[in-house]
Amino acid sequence: MKIIHISDTHLVSKRAGHYASDPILKLKKAVESINKYQSDADFLVITGDLADTGSLDAYIDLREILDELLIPYYLIIGNHDSRENFFQIFGDKCGYQDSFTQFPLVKDDKHLLFLDTKFEEWHDGGFSQERFEWIENQLQTNSNLPTYLFMHHPPFLIHHKQMDDIGFRHKEQFWEMLSKYQNVKHIFFGHVHLLINGSYRGVSYSSVRSTNHQVALLSQDKELYFNSNEQPTYAVVNIDRDQVNTISHEYLNEELIYPSFIPMDKCS
Repeated sequence: MKIIHISDTHLVSKRAGHYASDPILKLKKAVESINKYQSDADFLVITGDLADTGSLDAYIDLREILDELLIPYYLIIGNHDSRENFFQIFGDKCGYQDSFTQFPLVKDDKHLLFLDTKFEEWHDGGFSQERFEWIENQLQTNSNLPTYLFMHHPPFLIHHKQMDDIGFRHKEQFWEMLSKYQNVKHIFFGHVHLLINGSYRGVSYSSVRSTNHQVALLSQDKELYFNSNEQPTYAVVNIDRDQVNTISHEYLNEELIYPSFIPMDKCS
């Protein structure tokens, strides 16, 4: 299975710029790159913060752009999104369940769970009891299949104070639930605008940079947020029985690709 993972597109109302950047242009460039180089992927997933203030016209623009993709796409929301406005434009897309942007997908003997971590009144995330019960039911139903989770907020500390301050509230309850199932293989998340790979309690995980703006790694001041101009990425994810492999691609730098002029039999 091949997946393209992007996150935190942060489209804004009336096609405005955001943090001295153009989120629509950068997302269009990502779509162009994916159509040109990754059209054999099974699907694309965006793990939340689709619209910076949740405006309806931002979701209209997002749908117009994503409908240009040559592959299917799936969406979940993040803390910046409006669930109501999102469902007006994308409610028909993914078979969302129980009024949340959550749904299961079983494909190629793999169980994929797309989760909704948004709380209306918080920038940090978590699950209501209703959502916990839905997730556990999905895990029980497909306990014989390897399971992969897609969510906005990472359900663990990432050791970046800015982002941990608006992280996932229900870590222990979440991991207590997962501990009853040994089939969760990987967690894909967004929110942090950083490239992060690692593992937690035996489960591997990965994130991608935003398609618009990044969080500065050196920004650790609780009272002030700093962004950076690092390049946006999407991840090319390949999953098989034995491996989850993620390769981050800085798609705005594709014009910098050049031949090495070294014969392959001379490479070491």
